[in-house]
Amino acid sequence: MSIARALTDLRPLRSSAPFRALWLGTSLAGIGGQIANIAALAQIWELTRSPVWTGALGLASGLAMLVFGPIGGHLADRYGRRGIVQLSTAAQALAALALAAQASAGSRSVALLLALVAVQSAAAACGAPARRTLPARLLPPGEVAAGLALQNLSFQAALLAGPALGGLIAAWSLPAAYAAEAVAVC
Repeated sequence: MSIARALTDLRPLRSSAPFRALWLGTSLAGIGGQIANIAALAQIWELTRSPVWTGALGLASGLAMLVFGPIGGHLADRYGRRGIVQLSTAAQALAALALAAQASAGSRSVALLLALVAVQSAAAACGAPARRTLPARLLPPGEVAAGLALQNLSFQAALLAGPALGGLIAAWSLPAAYAAEAVAVC
């Protein structure tokens, strides 16, 4: 038995095709989101050469998450979680495509970049509460903890691999980095 297998319970990936699809999609979306974050940081630095504007990008994203996270929780409690996840994912993909389009067009608008990053973050925040409830609905009770651990593992892996990939892709092409997120979330 390998060390990774001894430390990680992979039963949820084997036993539930819907969970496996959710896990794979969430993992790819996490990496794509990190790639887009690096692209946005690189683009705003390229446009402004200002640490203040670079911080403003984080503020735009953070405020959108703070405002729309609770709204997403309320929506998840009142409406179908699957539909909320699908709508928020579609909104994230559209925001990523808009970011790719503005980068391709050579836009120099800091306000547009901040607005698109805020929209992207708002969409992610709206879908996050519904997305977090899905493992408990897709897995048998004895595998929920393992499923949540696998989700946490993929989140941590995205935090490590995403920025590294983002740096490589953004150095080559900002539009490609944004497009990578659009592909990853779909």
